[in-house]
Amino acid sequence: MEPSERPRSPRRPANAPARRPIRLDLRRGDPERAADVVQRLLAESGLTPDERVEVLGGALVVEALRPYWTGALSAEEAHDALRAADPELADAIEGLAPMLLGHAEVRAEAAAAIEAIGALLRSR
Repeated sequence: MEPSERPRSPRRPANAPARRPIRLDLRRGDPERAADVVQRLLAESGLTPDERVEVLGGALVVEALRPYWTGALSAEEAHDALRAADPELADAIEGLAPMLLGHAEVRAEAAAAIEAIGALLRSR
């Protein structure tokens, strides 16, 4: 597929200049380098600041639970294992989870409301 035939992101206007690729080589990475790369990726993503926070919050939850959420463990069991290993991180995850869920629910409700309005306007 030619680059001009690729579908464009809905956030990026068709006349926007092409973005340069970000080359990642974190083999000798350190936390500062990794944070810089993540910040650059988010800056070039076209996401809103709220969406960036959701992405980072979701990534934190996944990374915190990854070592514990293995095999047949449930999310609750994985969280309990995290709590036993790192109570402060478990507290942070408990604080983030409702915010992330709330944002997702609001986004879904807004999309449903817009669709309902559109259906109402089309029916007239």
